[in-house]
Amino acid sequence: MKRILVADDMPTVFEQAKEIIGGRYEVITAGTGTEIIATAKSERPDVILLDMFMDDEMSEGILKTLKEDEETKGIPVIITASDASIMAISKYYKLGAADFIKKPFVENVLFRRIDVVCALKDDGHTDLI
Repeated sequence: MKRILVADDMPTVFEQAKEIIGGRYEVITAGTGTEIIATAKSERPDVILLDMFMDDEMSEGILKTLKEDEETKGIPVIITASDASIMAISKYYKLGAADFIKKPFVENVLFRRIDVVCALKDDGHTDLI
């Protein structure tokens, strides 16, 4: 079973993600930047869903840290946000994000995005994620 790290500072997002994808993926959660980095290293998830607007620090720094670290750089990161400009999304793609998903999550969109990113990773297309 694929492991998905849901990284968000809102517990309601954890519950929504578990409700939607918990039967198909193992859901791991982290609520702060420090916890996200540590959990990514210790749990080695297949994909990270990273909220664009974390309270304790900007997700931009978290993504940059994940992509610069040898242990975590190969983990695809999908950015999540309820509202984001195309310029903000573009910036995250340049930093190494694999995709973007709008919140609140829509089941078939969430499955599709995670499945595509996992398939690309499993097929060795790390240049695309």
